[in-house]
Amino acid sequence: MKPRVKYGLIVGVAGMLLNVCVSAALGVCGPMMSLLAGAIAGFLTGQAEKAPEPSDGARLGALSGLIAGGLMLVGQLFGGAGILAFVQFAEIPIGFGTMPQTSDLVGTASYWGIGLGVAGCFGLVGLVLSALAGATGGYLGTPSRKTKAGSN
Repeated sequence: MKPRVKYGLIVGVAGMLLNVCVSAALGVCGPMMSLLAGAIAGFLTGQAEKAPEPSDGARLGALSGLIAGGLMLVGQLFGGAGILAFVQFAEIPIGFGTMPQTSDLVGTASYWGIGLGVAGCFGLVGLVLSALAGATGGYLGTPSRKTKAGSN
């Protein structure tokens, strides 16, 4: 398995498990977790791939960050679904509006649709940030192969 895939999956799975908890507690923080995961995956990829140029390392790191970000998106959705279920079935009072009753199909569908839509939007923002951070990490993690002129 190529390091770009391996590190994307390793960091992505670890980040996904952490992101489920973070996004359930505070969904806005999910994209920041994706940013961190993408940077780590990209940096590790840049170190392992030994690309000839930092720009090649950035390309490989972006792919690794994209893989990690995709898994972070899944974690964001699971965390969002978990908190939606908890709030609805534990009958926790919310600070605005009223919670739809389970017998109200339209209200329940709207509750879940909007809630998962918001979680998905945060997850997509995190996906983009993860790929960008992966490119930056890959660029910074690629060892420079250039030697000074006249030295061996």
